[in-house]
Amino acid sequence: MRLILLLGVAFNIFGAMPLFTGSARILAATPGSADRSLSLMLFSGGTALVFASLYLYLFFNPVYVVPFLVFGASLKTWASVLSFFLYLKKRTSLQAFIQFGVGNGVVAFLFWLHQNLCLTSSPFLTP
Repeated sequence: MRLILLLGVAFNIFGAMPLFTGSARILAATPGSADRSLSLMLFSGGTALVFASLYLYLFFNPVYVVPFLVFGASLKTWASVLSFFLYLKKRTSLQAFIQFGVGNGVVAFLFWLHQNLCLTSSPFLTP
């Protein structure tokens, strides 16, 4: 089940890359401009990489997985719900919804599953 954490690492790294390459294109096309979407793209890409490093740390140190995985699963669930909402309102494409929303939804489901399995197998929580 710990391989789910590696899936989270890969998903976040691959999700961050388009944000950084898109930012680089914006910077190259409009030097000297401070675009709000550029800041958001760079922040989101950096945040995704931070979470990737956290999931990798948890893979090697599974004793700490439960509290952090609840946070990660909640964040991925929110990203999935938000993406679905934006798709329903026609504010994002089907391709973006599938890549971001469905992808985050699958990882969220696996994180929740992993977290629940960790809780039920914990010697400290079983009577």
